[in-house]
Amino acid sequence: MIEELRAHREAGKAAIRRRVERDVEAGLLSPETDAPALATFFAAVIQGMSTQARDGASREDLQAVATLAMRASP
Repeated sequence: MIEELRAHREAGKAAIRRRVERDVEAGLLSPETDAPALATFFAAVIQGMSTQARDGASREDLQAVATLAMRASP
């Protein structure tokens, strides 16, 4: 079970990384963008938001986190 969850999280991070890489290639993000680091950052935000949601965070609180995370994006 633990390995399955880890694999699921890693697959999500890999999908984010591919998206970032496509956006770099399309010129939507700077060529200097560190795709692996940005993918790890957003995966961590999503995982943290998931935990917060499970613990009862409001939609407004989660939206505030998402807004701040997007501001941190290059």
